[in-house]
Amino acid sequence: MEARRALADEATLAALDFSAIVERVERASQTERGREYARALLPQTDILVIRVEQARTAALRRALVERDFYVAAAIDPEPLADAAAAGRTLAGSELRGVADALTAAAGAARILRETGEASLQPILALHGELKELVGSLREAIDERGELLDRASPALGRIRRSIASAQNEARERVGAILRSSRFENAIQERVVTLREGRYVVPIKAEFSGEFPGIVHDTSGSGQTLFVEPLDALDANNRVRTARIAEQREIERILAELSHAVGAQRDRITANIEFLARVDLLAAKARVALSMDACEPEISEICELSIDAGRHPLLGERAVAQTFALDEADRMLVISGPNMGGKTVALKLAGLFTAMAYAGLQLPAGAATRVGSFTRIIADIGDAQSIANDASTFSAHLARLRSMLESADDRTLVLVDEIGGGTEPAAGAALARAAMEHFLARGTRAILTTHSTELKLFAHAAPGVQNASVRFDPESFRPTYQLDIGAPGQSLAFSLARTMGLPAATIERAQSLLESQERDYESALAQLAQRSAELESERAMLAGERAAFESGRASLEAQRRALLAERERFLQRADEALATRLREFAAELARNASESSARVRVTPGQTRALSRAADALRGELGPSEPSEVALTEQGAFEPDAIVFVRSLRQEARVVEDYGERVQVAIGALRSIVARGDLERRPGSKRKVERSTAAAKLESASRSSGELDVRGKRFVEAEPLVERWLDDAALSGLAELRLIHGKGSGLLGRGLQQYLREHPAVASLRYGNADEGGGGVTIVTLHL
Repeated sequence: MEARRALADEATLAALDFSAIVERVERASQTERGREYARALLPQTDILVIRVEQARTAALRRALVERDFYVAAAIDPEPLADAAAAGRTLAGSELRGVADALTAAAGAARILRETGEASLQPILALHGELKELVGSLREAIDERGELLDRASPALGRIRRSIASAQNEARERVGAILRSSRFENAIQERVVTLREGRYVVPIKAEFSGEFPGIVHDTSGSGQTLFVEPLDALDANNRVRTARIAEQREIERILAELSHAVGAQRDRITANIEFLARVDLLAAKARVALSMDACEPEISEICELSIDAGRHPLLGERAVAQTFALDEADRMLVISGPNMGGKTVALKLAGLFTAMAYAGLQLPAGAATRVGSFTRIIADIGDAQSIANDASTFSAHLARLRSMLESADDRTLVLVDEIGGGTEPAAGAALARAAMEHFLARGTRAILTTHSTELKLFAHAAPGVQNASVRFDPESFRPTYQLDIGAPGQSLAFSLARTMGLPAATIERAQSLLESQERDYESALAQLAQRSAELESERAMLAGERAAFESGRASLEAQRRALLAERERFLQRADEALATRLREFAAELARNASESSARVRVTPGQTRALSRAADALRGELGPSEPSEVALTEQGAFEPDAIVFVRSLRQEARVVEDYGERVQVAIGALRSIVARGDLERRPGSKRKVERSTAAAKLESASRSSGELDVRGKRFVEAEPLVERWLDDAALSGLAELRLIHGKGSGLLGRGLQQYLREHPAVASLRYGNADEGGGGVTIVTLHL
């Protein structure tokens, strides 16, 4: 607790509205213990701990976004586990609550383990699987906390006997109602229950005529609820079975409670895991709602806020950018009231406290929060009638605490320093305090209206002036912070806007000393020039953003075109390889009747080249036909046409008018005339390229390679080229002759072949294939 108090006291956290952030985290929590931890959330001071908490919040945020992670609502079952361990039998609803909480913990652990986030491993170590316990609880108890029939075989049998006896009792009572014997005595033909027994509503005047036992009367006394004697036995069986059912339920609940008590320690650890994950998930959900980012936590004493938005202002927040570091240790913000000075002051303190509590900040990615050991704030009116303390005396008490404890790791935040008393004395006191903070190396942000303090900030090293910006024409606040320039009072301008008499304003201006008027005039000119420069900067930033956007769009288009080109070339190579394999396979089939080795002849190469030319035309940019097919008349036999649906060339066999028979190799098919395109001849230029290389490979390809007498380093490149040529030629089975010898060459080449992507399988040759001196290689087709 001491480490927690060291960063900020209750007054400082209250002044920074830290409790409002805590309430958001609490509302985002899903478990009872998670909400307790959220309510107790305070800033840490150990930089290593803070970095770990920030990393864990970021990890949970990624899990929420990328894995749809969530924490199911759950009770805190630790008190129930303690009670069960002490021997108390838990109710069914309590046991089901324990099961649901453990199920929520198991689900969260499963997803977080899948993320592999290193920062979460210590928390995951708390979780231990309790599958058997959870399974028995959920198997026995439903969502309403009622025991299910399957909770035990005995309970199932008892409930079936109850249902049977109830049906019998209901049927006997129903038969009496339907009987004409007691028609006049029955008040209403409805079977009802009294004290768990089926009864008949009988008119009071017929009580002596109806055989049975009276269990109840109506409010008017006109109706008696009588259990017929015929149903007595069935009702007694129902009652007896109910007693047995209750005993079995009590036995089951006691048994399950004992199982829960036996696992008390592991249940406690699991719920501790779930609560800590729930708190982290709540922080992550708050970060997502604020569009926040993870700040950099540095070890030097600095605070750099990049486009920070106050988290409690929502859509109304205006981004602020400012910094405190070794060069600028103090920031003095001035300007009219209602301009945003206090918001900027609170933003600095609240961001530091949030970052130290493991919360992400609604700011830019360049935001850095350094190492502070204490934050002290004096913001707002702290006067107390009960303690006889004025506003000024309350500020003095707070200032004394700052002067006593501030050091080079302290962040001091003071609103209207030196205010609440005579201006000159207040300014002198404030300047003395500022000099003390500078001497101690303290980081401080102060607000003021004092001209003396603005001048001191301008002249003192390590101090920066800042001002809240107002529209120079309407004098309305823009809530933006300008660093480097002190703020105007705008008292007279605002007085005119509010409609004060002109004579009063002119008289007030004349009462000012000339030096003061010159100072205000210079500030006005400076503010106007600053506003113009900021407008130009914003315009240039917009133009630069538009330029970057256009450049990014052009780059995206260029990459898309390159990707499309690559896909086109890949399709072309794949199609060409397919044609080559088909052609080589056809050659192999034609040569299967001969014992000669299969090779691609020069004539076949020319034929395949023509096929490749056609294929390139097929894959290239299409050219419009000169004459539509409907205007070309009938197709001549053996005419070459292109079948669009098959994306292949074919030979016309016979023209039937609307249908045409075509041949693609040995395959014949009848297609629609509209699916054909006449190919009078190639009009494209085909360059020697990849296709030519593949044809050369096909020409020299062979199903057999002899590397006997070579070393492995000599044989390997030969085998590599041999495999490439064979793959391009579509050969499926190859014969590699390496000889037996010492076996080193064969084993080395087989190891190489096993790792080759083109090889599907390999084996030593059979006796008639060369035995152990030959390896038979099968390629992927």
